[in-house]
Amino acid sequence: MPRQMILNLNPMPGGFSNGGWRTGERDPLHYSSIAHFAEIAQIAERGKFDGYFLADFASWNSEGVNRPPRFLDPVVVLSYLAAVTSHIGLIATASTSYNTPYNTARRLMSLDHVSNGRFGWNVVVTAGDDAARNFSLDAALPKEERYARAQEFVDVVLDLWASWEPDAIRADAENGVYTDAAKIHPINHKGEHFRVAGPLVISRSPQDHPVLVQAGGSPMGTKLAARYANAVFTVQNNIEISRRYREELRAAVAAEKRAPDTVKLLPGVVTIIGRTQEEAEARAAYLNDRIPIDVRLNSLAHWLLLPREALGTDLDQELPWHLIPADAVDGHDHRATMLKTARDQRLTLRQLTSQSSATHLALTGCAEQVADTLELWFRSGAADGFNIMPAELPKGITDFVDLVVPILQKRGIYKTEYRDTTLRDRYLDS
Repeated sequence: MPRQMILNLNPMPGGFSNGGWRTGERDPLHYSSIAHFAEIAQIAERGKFDGYFLADFASWNSEGVNRPPRFLDPVVVLSYLAAVTSHIGLIATASTSYNTPYNTARRLMSLDHVSNGRFGWNVVVTAGDDAARNFSLDAALPKEERYARAQEFVDVVLDLWASWEPDAIRADAENGVYTDAAKIHPINHKGEHFRVAGPLVISRSPQDHPVLVQAGGSPMGTKLAARYANAVFTVQNNIEISRRYREELRAAVAAEKRAPDTVKLLPGVVTIIGRTQEEAEARAAYLNDRIPIDVRLNSLAHWLLLPREALGTDLDQELPWHLIPADAVDGHDHRATMLKTARDQRLTLRQLTSQSSATHLALTGCAEQVADTLELWFRSGAADGFNIMPAELPKGITDFVDLVVPILQKRGIYKTEYRDTTLRDRYLDS
């Protein structure tokens, strides 16, 4: 079967644009409701999307001042979505920094059962002192220690998931034997960060265990992904750089004695789609006009851990690189990648504060143009698929499903029906 493109939806309440929730087309309170998440999940499923990915945060940030915040626990949201969808994969972020392996293993395996093998775990390592102070710490652990903890954390979770043999459940009503105790094993893990006896209290799922994904492009993040992940979410807006990174990732996967084809690279793509280029550009301008410049600069300053005045008022200047603290980058793989792109491309404040991400791949155009770019990246080996991040919701995902998906299907690079029932099979078969 020809290689098929993977598509995930990565939604923000109201859309990626800070102006998406201000169009007047919906009650602003709707964008933080479970009804909003369910609506866009069902639209994405109509478009045969492979996954629905939700990020998470361990501390309050200023995002919630000027737009609907992402305050709902992604595990809770996706549990609800498991009941109102039938096919789309459900991928939740859970940090290895401020959780424990046993509870994480049980919660995520439970969701994999509830969703009938559609669940995925986005493994993240949380930096930032704000988050640490919410978990009885004064500061975040050093980066090396965070990643060492993450590796041990994932190892323990995987051991717990494997503590039940595949045929441990007998369900023999006639003889009164539901589980075969001889096929359920303790793990007796004793490591630097965790001591876990096991076994887990829940059996393997229809896909054996949840799919693991990882987001980040730092050397430590790449090593973590190469060892464990089936998909990597990344920030790329240059096709050659993305192609090189995919080659590096595949080499790292091979070095871990894993088959390179078992790990898929999925860059984020911000989309604004019109029936013509002019219509799309007009919509982009409309969304951008909904965002006051002070809001844009305040958000950027907060993101960089800078006071607002550090950015000045000249939108055509570059970032004040000498003022950006190390803490703004250390441990933040996506932020580090975005800032490297901004420096390499000499992006201005105007570009960085536009609603179409200057660091993610941003596509504003008609459906044919968007499909052309996605196909080029896919066929040239720069990506195995994409995390679609519509600038506004639900309009943006509706436009993508109704206008772009049929083109990709006609070109033979995207499925017309769901074939596989589990998220793992769907990723591996693409």
